[in-house]
Amino acid sequence: MTRHSLAATAVVALTALASLLTGLPAQAAAPVANSSDERVAPVLRAVSLVGRDLHLSGGKVMRLPRTAGEAPVLLGTVRTGWVVASDGTFRLVRPDGKVRRIAGRNRVDLYVTEALSDDGNRILTASTDQADALYVRVVDLRGRVVLNTWYESLFGEISDVADGKVYVEGFRGTRVIDETGAVTRVVQRPTALVAAEHDVVFVGTRKRPGLVGPTSLSGPGTPAWRARFDPVAVSPDGHYVVGREGTVRSMRDGRVVRRVPVPKPRADEAFRFLGWGASGRVLIERSAGLRLLLTSCAVPRGACRQVGATTTGSVSVPTSHAGPYRQPT
Repeated sequence: MTRHSLAATAVVALTALASLLTGLPAQAAAPVANSSDERVAPVLRAVSLVGRDLHLSGGKVMRLPRTAGEAPVLLGTVRTGWVVASDGTFRLVRPDGKVRRIAGRNRVDLYVTEALSDDGNRILTASTDQADALYVRVVDLRGRVVLNTWYESLFGEISDVADGKVYVEGFRGTRVIDETGAVTRVVQRPTALVAAEHDVVFVGTRKRPGLVGPTSLSGPGTPAWRARFDPVAVSPDGHYVVGREGTVRSMRDGRVVRRVPVPKPRADEAFRFLGWGASGRVLIERSAGLRLLLTSCAVPRGACRQVGATTTGSVSVPTSHAGPYRQPT
């Protein structure tokens, strides 16, 4: 994917995934394995987090407790609650307001990829150092380390985490890191976005890597259409894809069905969250002075409206695959 200058530097090897990657799609979240004290009914899917206001599917808003940490970032939904990253910790916030520590975060690197796997069973952290070495750490929801390794020259960006696999996309194609740490190239052509839950990968060509279109991840072929845009996230129903530049396109034929008001990137940020609240709503992080805003736009047509604002916290959307998250200093 094409990223602006800071993001390109920060993600030569892969994090805001972000957003990566990020969170569960509209289907039910996966259970936490073998925990008798957590056998509860599935919770509502978290759509976004604005400051401490957790926006849930159906329009309900829950206020996170102070024990969820300062400036929490929403990674996604699991059967027993919501996974957030705050301060130096990943935490599980339960519907009754109780908070459980999962594991520590990477607080050494400024730009990191943090993502919850599509099945809700793993948390990924990825970063690069000044020598372009890629560091990858995966933990389960009990904080047990599943993978902790590094790669000397695995260039690309984290695009998705699913089924025990980490997908790295870029000019050299799509590589998959499995839970043993082994790397396999599954797509040879330049790629711009992997949406494993939809069996979709956006591919370009060596001569025109920025002219991309969707094909099957499990059996890549020639896309039915191509367009010059930067795909960020596919809608939960698989009908649309939103691009970093604000275009919303039909997955069937690439037609632009609407444009949403995305802000121009600042020089001091890796990315702004951009994703989906539901199949018919695009969510956009914006700013106005010292306030961070969350804007919702109807798709394929309809009004855009502000649905949240904060001056003391962060705005996050778990369906964003926009790039690395810049941790607060």
